Amino acid sequence: MHFQPVENGSAETHAEEGHVIAVAMDQPTSHHDPLDDVFGTDSPDEHGQILDSSRMDHPSDMRRLETEHTTAGYREGLTAAKASSVQAGFDEGFSLGASLGQAVGQVLGTLEGILEAVRTTQSEAASSTEALLTEAREDLNVERLFAPEYWAPDGNWKYEVSAREGKGDAEVLFDDVAAQHPLIKRWIGVVDGLVETWKIDRAVLEDDDEPRVDAAGPETTIGPVATSTTTAPKQALEW
Repeated sequence: MHFQPVENGSAETHAEEGHVIAVAMDQPTSHHDPLDDVFGTDSPDEHGQILDSSRMDHPSDMRRLETEHTTAGYREGLTAAKASSVQAGFDEGFSLGASLGQAVGQVLGTLEGILEAVRTTQSEAASSTEALLTEAREDLNVERLFAPEYWAPDGNWKYEVSAREGKGDAEVLFDDVAAQHPLIKRWIGVVDGLVETWKIDRAVLEDDDEPRVDAAGPETTIGPVATSTTTAPKQALEW
């Protein structure tokens, strides 16, 4: 009894048929719409592109919300820091500015007083003093006093400052900072030289307890102001 050999071709045929079926399953099936002839059809890829383009046409609100929250946080931060930092900086700057203004006022006031005293007596001294006063006003203006070469951006001074003589290890005050400003210190030296030259006693100017001479003189008497107690008769209103 003889058996016929099984050919290998049948196995290969079944394998090829399985591969074709798998490829066919992977491919998307096309759906036929009977209205495609009238309204047309869209492929799935075109439908996805339409969704993506619609998303791009309508921007998100995240950027706007981020900007609003950033602005609100910035304002809240300024409000919270105002009481602790801004006010403290203003108080310190105000006190330091007052000390600088007082020192400049003393220098310019002394020069103006000397100029008025020598103007009617000595022309040469008056000319030199007037020139010094003009130069002092130019050096001691606000722009020169607060130039960047003397002050840091945070408001601290760049020049060397130490406590006044006789204070020992005392804390440096704003008056010391003002008196040792390079420009003010220079003009304080100039004024001290003029005070020494003209023998001016500053103690008299600084003492408020000294009696002052009245402008009217000792012999002038000022009587009480007469006040009238009689009242004018009321006149009738004319209608």
